[in-house]
Amino acid sequence: MTNFGLKLHQLVNQPENWDFSGAGRLYAGVDLGTYKAITIIVDETGQPRAARMRRAEVVRSGLIVDYAGAQQIVREMIAEMRNASPLPIEQGATSYPPQTEYANIDATRYLLEGVGLEVLAVLDEPTAANQVLKLDNAAIVDVGGGTTGIAVIQDGKIVFTDDEATGGVHLSLVLAGNYKISYEEAEKVKIDPAKSQEILPIVRPVIEKMAGIVDACLQKFDNLTAVCLVGGTVELEGFEAIVKKTLNLRVFRPEYPQTITPLGIALSCLAAG
Repeated sequence: MTNFGLKLHQLVNQPENWDFSGAGRLYAGVDLGTYKAITIIVDETGQPRAARMRRAEVVRSGLIVDYAGAQQIVREMIAEMRNASPLPIEQGATSYPPQTEYANIDATRYLLEGVGLEVLAVLDEPTAANQVLKLDNAAIVDVGGGTTGIAVIQDGKIVFTDDEATGGVHLSLVLAGNYKISYEEAEKVKIDPAKSQEILPIVRPVIEKMAGIVDACLQKFDNLTAVCLVGGTVELEGFEAIVKKTLNLRVFRPEYPQTITPLGIALSCLAAG
């Protein structure tokens, strides 16, 4: 994942680095989150070729609440990539938080079809993440903006999923109250690496609560070797260490963790196509 992670970091919102040379076929992976939408283009070998991240407030508690807004964002991202690519981008995949398929699986499919993409896969977010991570006996904890997805993997197969209504939004709300600033200003503080050590003591109780929820889920399972943290929220320096103190397991965070799930979504096209 290290090479892919570095590659994606260099591609996100940097069209000057997008490179489609030598590709035979292209696939789009679309990940709609609470505050961000990410689209990643891979070729037939799984190599990332382009990546776009947009601010988006079209999802709440894991459910699409602004369908028109979501479709507009996806349409704009795909159009930008199509305009930059010498090859057509006609197929793609998307995902949904665990246990929300009843409300999301059709809506997310329609979003992609609405921008002219043949949908090859619609999968839950932990399954998408494990397309990249390739874990056998471990747990994936995907901390997004509004929810935290938990998945247990045994012998390479996901045997349990849960989705909890806690995520980065709760850290931002605590910061807004502490500093007496707006939510938007708190979001900027949260993602500023220079502020990490200052804000960590403030949001520690929220992270500890998240870790406690995860621990309660994982107590039911034996033979887990590790917990992998993904999602934009876990990029806060110190987040991993706080979770590790609660869980009696190895806890790790891959490089550029918010790109893991969207890359896995794109990679799912290779098997389906």
